[in-house]
Amino acid sequence: MSPQFVDFDSDGQLDIVAGIFDGSPHLVRGTEQGWGKPEQIFDRNGERIVLNAFWNFDTKKWDSTNKFDAKGQGKKGSDGEGQITSAVAFDWDGDGDLDLLLGDYRSGKVFRRLNEGTAQKPAFSLVNELVHAAGQPIDVPGKVATLRLVDWNKDGLLDLACGSMGDPYGEGDGGGVFLFLNTGSQQAPTFAAPMTLVECSKKGATEPTRPDSGLYMDFGDHDSDGDFDMVVGGYSHWQPAAVVLTAAQEARVEQLKAEIALLSKDMTAIHEAMSKATAGLDEAAATKKRDEMYAARKDELSGIGKKRQTLQQELDPLVPGAKRVSYVWLYENVGASAKAPASPR
Repeated sequence: MSPQFVDFDSDGQLDIVAGIFDGSPHLVRGTEQGWGKPEQIFDRNGERIVLNAFWNFDTKKWDSTNKFDAKGQGKKGSDGEGQITSAVAFDWDGDGDLDLLLGDYRSGKVFRRLNEGTAQKPAFSLVNELVHAAGQPIDVPGKVATLRLVDWNKDGLLDLACGSMGDPYGEGDGGGVFLFLNTGSQQAPTFAAPMTLVECSKKGATEPTRPDSGLYMDFGDHDSDGDFDMVVGGYSHWQPAAVVLTAAQEARVEQLKAEIALLSKDMTAIHEAMSKATAGLDEAAATKKRDEMYAARKDELSGIGKKRQTLQQELDPLVPGAKRVSYVWLYENVGASAKAPASPR
């Protein structure tokens, strides 16, 4: 999620660093022949870098650990639920190699893993150290969705920007974008209290007006005026205004709802039959049986799905449901200068 292009191993080729939903940072190496296969990033002991929650590829189940919490941090430090879904490589201590910053999808916290190896052969520390701002652990409102580094105020130091997830499906508050200015040095970053670039969404609009959840941002001088503008990708949530229906349309709405309910019931019955047929079987046998049953009823399931989709497409304009659609938004920086930027509009 939110990939970063960076020369991770100092070989002159751009690589890709990204956190993904399995709870680990990953690396895709760039070569003269193209991109390599994604690989997990490991610590100096050869162990997978995780916070607390992660997908276990051996057991094929979600797993958890507090093994990599910093001493004294325990469950209070990372809520015992930390899950890496965002990562950036950044020379934290100015020693010429890249360290890792890790964003927590299940909280607003940011962690670091220092590189104790070299620029060519990274070897990351064994614990997740909380990153602080204004003397307190960073706590991004709405959970961390992405991390970005940008010299926002052009002082030669990289600042930290965090986009937040917010409530991705429900009616709870959405995400925003926050900037932590680096007031330290290249050898010892110190982050100030956050500046709000985009406030957390309260949702409730009747049309798409802004990114509401899953805010992923990047920076560039869009209008060549010497300061940073921002593009933000994210989901917009809105509830279209109700439509005034004629009597004939109201009757059709009830008919469509009834037909959709029957089709949904038929589909549920098929899936329940599959579950019943695989109950008590071991994983391999259950998978084989499920695949056989799905192949036998694939056309039937497809037909039900297409009919339901057609009916839903007719129903939607008559009874508009809640919408959730992804867009990319441009925020222009309207500050007086690059040295004194204002919040973007």
